[in-house]
Amino acid sequence: MTPVAIDSIGIVTAGADDAGGSVGCMVTGARRFDELAFSLAGAKTPIPDHVVGLDRLVQLGAFALDEAIHADLASTKIGLVVCAPSAADEPAMDGQTDDLLARLAAEFELTLAPRASRVFASGRNAIFEALPFARAALLQPDLAAICILGVDTLVTRPRLKLFVEASGYTRLCPGEAAAAVVLARTEAPHRMAFLRGIGTATETSIGAPGQPNLAKGLLAAIDKAMVESEFPRPMFSGLVHDTVGTAQDAEELAWAKTDHAFSTSTRMECLLPSVSAGDTGAAAGVLSLATLAFLIDKGTWPGAGLCCFSSEGTRGAALLTPIR
Repeated sequence: MTPVAIDSIGIVTAGADDAGGSVGCMVTGARRFDELAFSLAGAKTPIPDHVVGLDRLVQLGAFALDEAIHADLASTKIGLVVCAPSAADEPAMDGQTDDLLARLAAEFELTLAPRASRVFASGRNAIFEALPFARAALLQPDLAAICILGVDTLVTRPRLKLFVEASGYTRLCPGEAAAAVVLARTEAPHRMAFLRGIGTATETSIGAPGQPNLAKGLLAAIDKAMVESEFPRPMFSGLVHDTVGTAQDAEELAWAKTDHAFSTSTRMECLLPSVSAGDTGAAAGVLSLATLAFLIDKGTWPGAGLCCFSSEGTRGAALLTPIR
């Protein structure tokens, strides 16, 4: 594929309201938890508790967009692609996808390209559709850039109640976050990283109880990303995974790292944003992608990096390399 560049990012998590502070918390393992309902602790941002539903999603998204959308982008037509919770998870999203898009654009007086702007309201599955859609949308000749925004909250009712019922307290704590990644078509020294390839696969390794998760789907997605990137076997400096941290997730990642794809990456570091940010739902995929771009841009991870995405039954991967 022709690589596209990551131009800028924005991140807000419980740890900080910018990318540097948020990624710093992830790297050091720092966590900021607040007491929530149901006697739970959660990775909550400072947004007041009375701000809920669509209003909370807009406020979270505004933090990330404020950091990612610089003056050049604000003055031209761009695309806006949003990964958001489904209406089944967040009742406030029912029939409100257009309103969410309009309100986010209005916050920054953005001029949106209609054919390149869309809300994927499907929770953790959203990244699998949003990333290919955004990359393809950059082919429009009059489009300078496209922003992918992931936003979600699991710390307020009714999301918190659903989290408790679904997880049985077996996952990491509930969290909330927003992350924005701006893709651009042209190469320039100030860009952060190249997006070289992406891949998606069905996860078939999750079988009967007691059976190991051999990471077949995750490895298939990684292989597709590498084939598309035309990098036969890069030496990965690091891997960022949006996993929520269950024992099965850890087993899957451990099996994956034994594969030949990582045979030359003996010093590869692994980072799980959820350890610091909690379970961030629909925001997790974009949050992981933004985190990887930040680490590559700053030279913390000096070589190729891999971003892995997960949802129930599906796995994905994105290969990033440095600009310089």
